[in-house]
Formats: sequence, C-alpha cells, structure tokens
Amino acid sequence: MQPLAQLDREAWRFINSVSVITVCVDGVVNAMSAEWCAPVSLKPPLIGVFVGEERFTRPLIERAATFGVSLLAEDQAWIGRACGRYSGRAVNKIEAFRIPIEPAHYIEAPLIAGAAAQFECRVVDRRAYGSHLLVVGEPLRAVGNPAKRAIAYSRGRFYALGTEIPVDESVLEAQLLEGERR
Repeated sequence: MQPLAQLDREAWRFINSVSVITVCVDGVVNAMSAEWCAPVSLKPPLIGVFVGEERFTRPLIERAATFGVSLLAEDQAWIGRACGRYSGRAVNKIEAFRIPIEPAHYIEAPLIAGAAAQFECRVVDRRAYGSHLLVVGEPLRAVGNPAKRAIAYSRGRFYALGTEIPVDESVLEAQLLEGERR
C-alpha cells in the first residue's frame, strides 16, 4: 500500500491551538501564526513548531537561537488572522496592525501582550519533514494568564473553547471488566 500524496480536505479535521511565533534575527522581527505548535515533551519541557518552507519566518528561525510562543486568547483571534494571512516579506505585521507586544525576559523577540500563555524558548533541535521544518525549543520562561482562555483553530476558522464533555468513568470500568471476562 502506498502512502497518500495529499490528504483530502474533508479528512483534515485537526483542531489546534492558535500560537504566534516571534523571532528576531539581525534586528529583523517577525510574528507568524502557527497552527502546528504543541508540546513535544514534559520531561524535559519541550515545545515544537512547524514552519513551512515558503514562510518568511523560515530563514529567520533557521538562524535564530531563540523564539517566542504566544498562545492567543479569545480576544486575540484578529492577531492570529493578521499574522497568518500577511507575510513579513510584504509588511511589518506588528507595526502595520498595531499588534500589542511586550519585551521578553530571556529572548530577543517580543511576545504578544495579553496572550493566554507565553513561552520564551531556546532552540534545541531543527529537522525538516517534507515541506515543513520542525523547530524544537526548550522553554526558558513560561507564563500563563488564568484570566484568559486560549482559542482553537480548525479549517480556517477560530473557535472559543466550549463546554467540557463529561466522561462517565463507570462505563469505562464496566467495559474493561466485560472485556477481561472474554
């Protein structure tokens, strides 16, 4: 069986957080929306971000020793759209859209002010996978804002996280017991 060359759009139903990756190299600062950004390890803490080969951020993050990750909050979907729709080749997104930023403590790149969470990362690994570069960072600082709720992104749209779906643990235990009897 041959692997798929491309996934059907209807199958692509992944739901992801909305992160803005910030990087600064030789005085050039860029902010890029990253749908594919997630923790890759808890011990040690590591965060991975995938950057497409056509992105303005790609050559910057290939040279950067550090980068920032800002997990956007419910009132910041517009930042995710601005940083995802427009290229740093054409416009300085932070200035043009007046994106609120704040200085980081341990990295040169700024962070998105008011985010649900912020991470200042040191690059520990880079590896190409197909059209994307996986950059793995070790957080030097991580701050969450309990007053802010992170948002989700899927298939071009932003979503607020909704109601928790309860799981009846007793049903799981009954199924497990039934399976063990067989």
